[in-house]
Amino acid sequence: MAKKFAVLAFGLLVGACAAPDDDGSFEELDGDVELGRADESLASTNGLRTTNGLRTTNGLRTTNGLRTTNGLDPTSTLLTSAEGRATLTYLVRCALPAGQTLVKKDAKGVSYTFAGQIGVAPEWADGTCYTACQESVSACMLAHVNTSGQNVSLWLDGNMPGIGWGQSTGHPYEEGSFFGNLFSDPPKAYFCNGKDFDQGVVPGRLGVTQSNAPYSNPWGLSAACKDSCTPQDIPNQADGYKACFGYNHVVTVWRNFDANSNYKICNRSTGTCLDASTSASGVSAKSYTGAATQKWKILQVNPKQYKVINVSTGTALTVSGKSPADKTAIVHGKFTGGGEQLFGFTSMANSTGFHAISPVFNPKSVVALGASNAVQELTWTLANTQQWSLQLAN
Repeated sequence: MAKKFAVLAFGLLVGACAAPDDDGSFEELDGDVELGRADESLASTNGLRTTNGLRTTNGLRTTNGLRTTNGLDPTSTLLTSAEGRATLTYLVRCALPAGQTLVKKDAKGVSYTFAGQIGVAPEWADGTCYTACQESVSACMLAHVNTSGQNVSLWLDGNMPGIGWGQSTGHPYEEGSFFGNLFSDPPKAYFCNGKDFDQGVVPGRLGVTQSNAPYSNPWGLSAACKDSCTPQDIPNQADGYKACFGYNHVVTVWRNFDANSNYKICNRSTGTCLDASTSASGVSAKSYTGAATQKWKILQVNPKQYKVINVSTGTALTVSGKSPADKTAIVHGKFTGGGEQLFGFTSMANSTGFHAISPVFNPKSVVALGASNAVQELTWTLANTQQWSLQLAN
């Protein structure tokens, strides 16, 4: 039977986040996020800025249980610094299951409590963390790194306790996979790109320009996991990977557009971006200035169906009159939930980072720039004027 958990916003996580209901829609939660089915795979949140080196020089000993006196030196920077404690928060959260805690005192006698949540290495609570344990905790921690520190919702797949296999309609995009061993000297931290790494981009994650990311792609920055990793066994071969680069404990991350982020939608041909006029219902394409009329929320309503809401006006991108005819104007208006206000996003197969944006009621058509840069509905022809980048708006 499905079992649900709750993840609290720890350490560097900020604010509430959105979690998918069973139908793929999102409900705002107050300070926590509901998790998916533990017997299939796991939904989680991220926000860890860095992983630090988890070597014995930091006072953390994999030969001793976390709860033992010798498991963590009280003078360790993992206990004495705020950044270290944030790292330790994620380490314990990954290693121990929900309901278990680690209580540690630093050299000054100050006590800190760290809560378990996912449980990829429950044996480390009181025993030795061997290679499988080290790789599992490392992959889990790397999967939670967000170089912006922002809290976004993720779905995890992996061949380890507490995670498992399965997909979520609320997290349809395969971002990438994470693997390595942060306990080795020097630490080994790796990722590779999933098939959708450039879709549904979110702050601080793969697909955006990350600064000071602690991991690297061993096959090259844009190398795809599918070309070098071993898929999980049938019937979960599409869910993630069981081995990458010699590591046998891999976490594959799935995500969605971030409900708390603003996006700009810019045309491949002209570089101009969708702009909602404040004086009329028309949508134009203009050079990006950062104006609120050029920023949009991309919010899931149903699986693979999104409403696109303008930040300035609160109105939704709409195919005028729900007409399937070519050259029908794209406008914006109050969201009513009709198919003319729901869109699907299809990434170009050549991984250019551009998308076709199709109205749900007429999926053979797309949002396009027509004559005189009019934003309108046109039959899909692969033209550059019909392709759009979906980037975080600055």
